[in-house]
Amino acid sequence: MRDRQGREIDYLRLSVTDRCNMRCIYCMPSEGVPLYDHAEILRFEEIERLAGIFRTAGIRKVRITGGEPLLRRDLPVLVAGLSRCGFDKLVLTSNGLLLERHAGALAAAGLDRVNVSLDSLKDEVLAAISGGTASVQAIEQGISAAIEAGLTPVRVNCVVLKGLNDGEIPDMLLWASEAGVHLRFIEHMPARLGEARFLPAERILAAASVLGETVSMGREPGGVQTTWSIPSEDITFGIVAPVSDPQFCRDCRRLRLSSTGLLLSCLSRPEGFDLKACMRGGADDTALLGMIEEAVEMKPAASTGCRNLSMWRTGG
Repeated sequence: MRDRQGREIDYLRLSVTDRCNMRCIYCMPSEGVPLYDHAEILRFEEIERLAGIFRTAGIRKVRITGGEPLLRRDLPVLVAGLSRCGFDKLVLTSNGLLLERHAGALAAAGLDRVNVSLDSLKDEVLAAISGGTASVQAIEQGISAAIEAGLTPVRVNCVVLKGLNDGEIPDMLLWASEAGVHLRFIEHMPARLGEARFLPAERILAAASVLGETVSMGREPGGVQTTWSIPSEDITFGIVAPVSDPQFCRDCRRLRLSSTGLLLSCLSRPEGFDLKACMRGGADDTALLGMIEEAVEMKPAASTGCRNLSMWRTGG
């Protein structure tokens, strides 16, 4: 599928739950949010049916997200069903707290690799960001279990927040090199915290450069990160700059499906196509495919901002 800008749309972010065991300050209120009833969430058989249609439409990569996807009961069963659809890549993004318990089963079910969120190497900072008592050790154990299970390369995502974890950038790089993971620093999108915590990519890069000269390795076609290296330390890392990079949306190839079956063409477009309602109303596969193609046709050239979007419901 190609959109009006000629971009090939071949990547689906699939949210399987709106529940999360963290309350990250850049994502949701500390008091929590109203949760969907079980009946409102797509059933496994509905997800698998839609996945087959997305595969027919040309989707080659699926990323399973949440909330925290490992809170969805029997997730390896769903992974096995998605694996049978024949996607080129089947990946999962997690906060890592439950990953040690589930990594082996996910790999056996057909998952290819994982991304893990880790915003600090200090328990007290991580707790301040995550709104709870998440421990660095638990997440590190999850990462180790993922590596042992073959869910590699493991990517670690760090959202950089000015005045909270921005002083850890060199330490995070050295830790990632030793742990054998690929680290990506992500600009905070000021959806909840406003501008006070925002640190642009150029300042992230400046903080990394205390370890040595940084060299740009460019951006992969269709990718969101610019890869950098520090040759003197044999370190590579990524920076994802959705705010400061004016070309960030240039190669966007994503669609998003919420846990309730809402198909979104862009994070800045909270309106979408209710595939669940149509499916439960009796729509056949051809009609559902037509809605997917219409969503691609409506995909904007660039985001107009994500300030009012409930990220925990769309999978980010």
